[in-house]
Amino acid sequence: MTENTNTDNNSIDRRTILASLGVSTAALAGCTSGTSTDPSNTSNSTDGNGIGAEGSDVFTSVEMGDANLEIEVADDASVEFINLIDPNGELFDQQRLASGETTISFEILGRYEDSVPTGDYELIALDGDEQVDTTTITLEAECTITDVLWAAENPDMEWDKNSPVWDKNAAVLIENKGNIPSLLTELQWTGAPINHLLSTETKSYYHETRLPPGETTTVYSGGRIYRTESPHSSVDCGELGTESLTVTAIVQVGDNPSYSQQIRYGGTERSCDLTILDNSSADSLSENGDL
Repeated sequence: MTENTNTDNNSIDRRTILASLGVSTAALAGCTSGTSTDPSNTSNSTDGNGIGAEGSDVFTSVEMGDANLEIEVADDASVEFINLIDPNGELFDQQRLASGETTISFEILGRYEDSVPTGDYELIALDGDEQVDTTTITLEAECTITDVLWAAENPDMEWDKNSPVWDKNAAVLIENKGNIPSLLTELQWTGAPINHLLSTETKSYYHETRLPPGETTTVYSGGRIYRTESPHSSVDCGELGTESLTVTAIVQVGDNPSYSQQIRYGGTERSCDLTILDNSSADSLSENGDL
């Protein structure tokens, strides 16, 4: 059977990072934890792409690119700093507009190795110590693993067939239902044939794969996930029965999704017979007491 779960990421305090970089007092003054907001200057409108900021007199455009949040302010706006406040009320980042500039960007993906909080962010425009305008935007990446595919059962996919054991590989399908991209940094495997072969509880493979919003991305495994033998060792499949494989995707934005798959082991050592069970097969076997 299959099961999807999500594990929360942890975020770090970017206020500490920004302070170590010498962020000015004026730039920090816009944090929601220390500044009251004039309701007349707040826009909570949402535009067609789900980011927000439509209707602000100062913020004329807010768009998410491949990795950066792109901000444009009105030509006649007097803005020196723009602060980006995360859903926890902490300063995520700040940028300074040079004289005559109307566009800046905040790097969302790739700059930090830790996770990025999702939810409602606040953009605050400052002219010196004076708050000029503020608006709320929504940044969400909702990633789900929808399937795990075995190369032996899907030979027509884009596998690297230069290896004689290419058919032991796996592919993970990850869907992002959010409005901004996320970044896959790692796939963690437990209970897979490769774990039994290597006698390890968890086997990790590192990735750097962008997960665009509104799309399903196919990620090919970095190792032979369904391999049961090597020149120096092998799995005695006759002793295992049915085991649960679980893969967890470590992503930079949003929660870490997990997916479980039931594998029935048969045969003998160096002559394994693997069968991936779907929901109906697993439920049927369970009812018969065979699991």
